[in-house]
Amino acid sequence: MNKQNETVLLEHLADTFETKLRKADRSIGTDIPDPYREGQMDALGWAATYCRLLLLLVERK
Repeated sequence: MNKQNETVLLEHLADTFETKLRKADRSIGTDIPDPYREGQMDALGWAATYCRLLLLLVERK
C-alpha cells in the first residue's frame, strides 16, 4: 500500500470511529449507566486516537 492510500484509509477509519463515538454518546440517556455502552465508547475513542497517531507517523515518513 502506498503512502497516499494509507493516509486516506487512516483518515477514513479515524473519522468513522469518531462518528460512531458521537452517535453512541448521543444515545446515552439519563437512566442507569450501561457499562457495555461505556466500554464500547472507550474502545471507539481509543481506535480513533490510534488511527490519528498512525496517520501522523505515515505523514512524517
